Amino acid sequence: MSFNITVNKTHNTSGSTYRYKLGRNQDLSQLEIALSSATIPFSWFNISQSQNNNTFQIIHPTNAGTTTLNITLANGGYNISDINEALRVSLINQGYYIQNTTTLEQRVYAEIRVNASTYQVQLVSYPCPTSVPSGWVSGGMTFPTTTRVPQFVIPNNGFQTRTGFPAATYPASPATVLTISSSPNVPVVSDVTNLMILLDSAYNPYSQNNQVLTSISPAGVEFGRLISFASPEFIFTPQQSGARDTLTFRIVDQFFREVELVDKDIVLNLVIRKKAN
Repeated sequence: MSFNITVNKTHNTSGSTYRYKLGRNQDLSQLEIALSSATIPFSWFNISQSQNNNTFQIIHPTNAGTTTLNITLANGGYNISDINEALRVSLINQGYYIQNTTTLEQRVYAEIRVNASTYQVQLVSYPCPTSVPSGWVSGGMTFPTTTRVPQFVIPNNGFQTRTGFPAATYPASPATVLTISSSPNVPVVSDVTNLMILLDSAYNPYSQNNQVLTSISPAGVEFGRLISFASPEFIFTPQQSGARDTLTFRIVDQFFREVELVDKDIVLNLVIRKKAN
């Protein structure tokens, strides 16, 4: 005989911890529990102020030499194209762009992109002309006396990990032609590659943490969408001895660090059965 229970957002106590109240106090030592299915919103941030990885700078050419622009990313879930769009918006908001008078296209002179064939992030610096091109107007920027490109400043913070660039200025010295800097290190856009479901009553003697119930991969799921899991075959985990009236579940990453869920609307469907003799 087996029984089903469902854990959802009403059971959240704090962070990624959920507590399910049993009908009565009981000893679980003769029971086994398996996760049958789950849905978890992909809602943890990979870039945030608290992670110290949301700032970098652009040294932009001007008619007076250069100016340093601070780029601050809002807390959120980003891929490289999202970071580039945030850079573009920041440059436009600060007036460092030109606009086509016919098409209204807005053009900036710095870009962050992915080179999928080489598994690298690239910092692209386009030459700023000495005057506004014909058919375009300035968004407020001034132009250098000689053609130069913007420079990226990667600070000594966690943004290095996300982009694969050590702390430095790219290019190292002002250039006059298109310059592409490729990341020397493998970019780690998200350091959460696996979700571990922990249960305080579980007894998993083969895991580094004996409370591991199962693991779920978020691979292929975009930020803001649901991670869905359905077990093709139930994997039952024995339970510790001792009476208890609650089951406490935690969602952690592959290093057993708490995953900071923004959206706590999860669903865990579990099956409880008696141990086979």
